[in-house]
Amino acid sequence: MATIKKNCIITKYDPTITEAPFLTIPLDEVEVLEPIDNNDLGVEFCNILMSACRNKGFVFKFYTMSDKDGFDYEVVVK
Repeated sequence: MATIKKNCIITKYDPTITEAPFLTIPLDEVEVLEPIDNNDLGVEFCNILMSACRNKGFVFKFYTMSDKDGFDYEVVVK
């Protein structure tokens, strides 16, 4: 299976924030490997992100594309 490195920034979910930047506070960075073949509609990638979050003591909530320089994805945790 081929892999490609993706840089992610982890942000903390905060339901008390109701205005932009919505629901996030920057916390940490993590580099993950994304499978590019047989990805099962992103499930495998989500599992990798969940594991990376768990290893840092966070609970994975969701991920989205990042508009921050140097980061491919923004991973939101609670």
